Amino acid sequence: MHFLLLGATGRTGRCVVSELLSQGHTAVALVRTSGILTPCPGLTVVTGSPLSKSDIKSALSAAPSLTPSAAIITLNTVRKSDSPFAPQVSPPCFLADSCANVREVLEHAGVYRIVVMSTAGVGDSWAYLPWLTKAIMGWTNIKYALEDHGLVDKEIRLTKMDWTLVRASRLQFDDPKQKPADTKADVQTLGSNGDGMRVTDSVSVSSVARFLVKVAVEGLLIKSAVVVRN
Repeated sequence: MHFLLLGATGRTGRCVVSELLSQGHTAVALVRTSGILTPCPGLTVVTGSPLSKSDIKSALSAAPSLTPSAAIITLNTVRKSDSPFAPQVSPPCFLADSCANVREVLEHAGVYRIVVMSTAGVGDSWAYLPWLTKAIMGWTNIKYALEDHGLVDKEIRLTKMDWTLVRASRLQFDDPKQKPADTKADVQTLGSNGDGMRVTDSVSVSSVARFLVKVAVEGLLIKSAVVVRN
């Protein structure tokens, strides 16, 4: 299968690329910064912005003999640092506007499958977040990402797309000083509202990437949202 990727240079996105290629699939990645992702067999890289429909169209046609079966989006808003209090760098509604552009271009091309990485706390899962997690997300600049993901969640439901929203718990990144996370670890799904979430919940980027690919390749959870954790 062939996939369109947005967010492929992020930590989760890079794991998605590796997982797809390891399974023998091909992909075209639209990246905002030239040279940050190296093309390789099976991977075509196009420089452009998800805020530009023409750039997205260029990515779709970058491999003329291949039409994407689906898009996998792992975009996120950017802050100046990983601190939850760091100022927001991404423009307002970056995620919502990017996803709207992708949906429009895909629909015009006759591609209706889209898998989007979201976050626990969006939509009906907010009510089931532990109070401490709500406080952290609501009182820090993480709230801007949450609001943007919320717009994506609302808008995508009004489209003709066969969408899936994967609401990840707190992302766990590999620490080079420690033993790497198990890249084959399965995620636990908690449904759309995430009933049963704990303040200690997390999910490794490698396992959530593996789940995103599984959902896209096997056509699972169409028109559904799901909270995931390890």
